Amino acid sequence: MTTPREVFFEPSEYQSRLIRLQEALVANGIDLLVTCAPGNICYLNGYVSVNVLDIMFVAIPSDGKPVFYLWQFERGRAESTVTGMETVCWDTGVDPIEFLVNDLTHRGYKKGRIGIDTGSTHTSFDTVQRLLSQLNGEPTKGLIEKLRLVKSIAEQQYVREAAAITDAGVKAAVAAIAVGKDDHQIGEAAGSALLTHKSEFLALEPIICVGWRSGAPHSPRGGTRVEPGDPVFIELSGVRARYHSPLMRTVSADSPRDGLQELADYSNACVEKIVDTIKPGITASDVALAASEVLKPIRDKIAFHDLYAYPVGIGFPPNWIENPAFYLSVDNHARIDAGMVFHLPLTLRILGQYGAGFSETLIVTETGAETLSTLPRSLHRQDFLS
Repeated sequence: MTTPREVFFEPSEYQSRLIRLQEALVANGIDLLVTCAPGNICYLNGYVSVNVLDIMFVAIPSDGKPVFYLWQFERGRAESTVTGMETVCWDTGVDPIEFLVNDLTHRGYKKGRIGIDTGSTHTSFDTVQRLLSQLNGEPTKGLIEKLRLVKSIAEQQYVREAAAITDAGVKAAVAAIAVGKDDHQIGEAAGSALLTHKSEFLALEPIICVGWRSGAPHSPRGGTRVEPGDPVFIELSGVRARYHSPLMRTVSADSPRDGLQELADYSNACVEKIVDTIKPGITASDVALAASEVLKPIRDKIAFHDLYAYPVGIGFPPNWIENPAFYLSVDNHARIDAGMVFHLPLTLRILGQYGAGFSETLIVTETGAETLSTLPRSLHRQDFLS
């Protein structure tokens, strides 16, 4: 009996990705690239599993057939998802790196310049060290992520579908906001809506920050109850075919507390500036500089990271950032291209007290930007429910 298939793209799309990667390897003088990054592996062969902790490898020669290496217990997921390459599995108790090195040697791939993808936070220091040593490799990062920046038409459609799921989750969270409710109850509403609208497993659970927690970046839920005037910060993303479309909204249960509307207004203006400025051919730094001018009047009093957007697309736990080397920041002078997808995380905070802000996920088009959410950027709950 064969394992049912769960494939999100045509074989020709995976083939195109591999061809472009092999062209990049040739251009960089690399004979073989080994990656352990779940997002990169998914991009190259479609492999999807909730287990992103156990080691796995894809080896891509500059001239030849790529190979996927995996623990035998995970073979079922490989049989259901992997497209365009052979899967080879090691048995329990076998050293994965020794298995990889021996197989690459047998295939004649262990020669020339070998790049080891060192850009993944899923790859342990010990694994990287051993790969570099036993394959006589050299640190190489960003080659696959650079290819992932520009999304195909099919990829863009999955991002749009994820955005619709995201909107449902955010709207449910907003509807649950009321004085006296706590962040767990609001998070429950968001999570339930994501599942109801058929989100796949999340890279990051819904972030719900009530009151002072909205002023402390990346605060978890803690049972904080909504008080009159409190901001409720919401950030989440639905998932479709592992593609994400994150969204931030800040909403008050009643009249916003003092200072909150000012932050919201600046955040909204900054989002609008980026949406109006970004287009093919402009540099990331020019977009960031334009956005920074909007925040200049309040920059000294707010907590903000000065990173105006980051790429999103394929994501696995613990986050949905696709390429942390390509922020829209004043230091990134790379060119923006049509088909890139960015999340604009424009939440502004008075540190440890309160915060307000909004975000959008957008697709760069041939003429500008397409924002994907249909929800308002407003502090007022009723604006979402009318």
